[in-house]
Amino acid sequence: MKAFSKMLIAVSFFGSVFLVGIFDRKMMTIVGGGDTMSAAVFFTQSTTSAHLRTAFDNASRTKKKLNVLIVPGHEPNFGGTEFRDVLERDLNADLSLYLAQYLVEDGHYEVVMTRGRDGWNPHLENYFTTNDEEIKNFVRSQKMEMLRLVSEGRITKMGDLVPHNTAPSDVALRLFGINKWANEHKVDIVVHVHFNDSAPRSTMVPGEYNGFTIYTPERQYSNSQASLDIANHVFKRLSKMFPVSNLPGEDNGIVEEQELIAIGSSNTVDGASILIEYGYIYEPQFRAPEVRAMVLKELAFQTYLGLADFFGESSLVVGPHQSTLLPYSGNSPVNKTTLANTEVLAFQAGLLAKGYYPPRDYSRNDCPLSGFFGPCTKTALAEFQREFGISGEGGIVGPKTRAELRNLFEPSFVSKI
Repeated sequence: MKAFSKMLIAVSFFGSVFLVGIFDRKMMTIVGGGDTMSAAVFFTQSTTSAHLRTAFDNASRTKKKLNVLIVPGHEPNFGGTEFRDVLERDLNADLSLYLAQYLVEDGHYEVVMTRGRDGWNPHLENYFTTNDEEIKNFVRSQKMEMLRLVSEGRITKMGDLVPHNTAPSDVALRLFGINKWANEHKVDIVVHVHFNDSAPRSTMVPGEYNGFTIYTPERQYSNSQASLDIANHVFKRLSKMFPVSNLPGEDNGIVEEQELIAIGSSNTVDGASILIEYGYIYEPQFRAPEVRAMVLKELAFQTYLGLADFFGESSLVVGPHQSTLLPYSGNSPVNKTTLANTEVLAFQAGLLAKGYYPPRDYSRNDCPLSGFFGPCTKTALAEFQREFGISGEGGIVGPKTRAELRNLFEPSFVSKI
């Protein structure tokens, strides 16, 4: 893949093309006008897994691709959490661009990103301005209907399992605007990209939780069934490589939510919609730029594979190891350092794939794929060297250790897991 800062993706949507670039403010787009339509009717499924799969299977014949909207969380230059010099809103945009590329390369999807690092998709930006009153009316109408159904006892008001920050009113209105735009343009799947944080926490001090989780619309909403089905497939892929959040309430990996605007608060989204918190902003794998880029790419790839699994697709871009971090091909010696680096990340991924990471008595949350040579990697290295009778390389990923791990990726090897 080209250097991220120089990469542009041509994405077609409804027969038109726009360019999406992380540092390109001119995300050119001309999107055909959609049908004006309200949000889904309560108690009626607005989308189903069967419908989506049929559309996917017919795509090559009908030439009509699945419409996917990727929403990098927060505003282009505002909002989101941060840790030291790492900004969540930038991570969201970077990962979203990787995901968009995988989906476009697949050939079954037409993709729109709502924004890049430096600006909104101009079509969305214009939509927010020219449809301000319509969006406000849409929100009022849906909220009033929700209140009426709750008061009549036809909808059960659910409390939040996990507390969330309240978006400023203008930001909330734009989120509802994205929902309305997605409905009008018959978007099939909406993917919101976020990173998590634990509070209270100083911006310079890591928090206590780590891992990913996926939020889906609460089951009384009209898009809930298909959304949950997609989330389950994405979860299975992400959890092969990354730990599930250990925050109470998120530790099952998938959380139904009634109040998150992004996934359809007050039944405001017709298409399947998921929001993925890909990890916590302060986790070590997001600090060093080179390691961060590799991890974001892998997170996006596993998300793409989850969608492919949902559709029963034999992906055209998946290698035999189904990971951008594999097979292990380390060529440089590695020992304990104070900074994360890509050689350590590759070693951790290789050990994980073959069942040697995390080491005994450690959990996945203790030992994420971090690129950091800490106690987890040191212990796993010692256990690996002991099992394979490697001597003279204590505390170092030396040539014999690297060769032994590379050999495990030969076709004749049967993994221990």
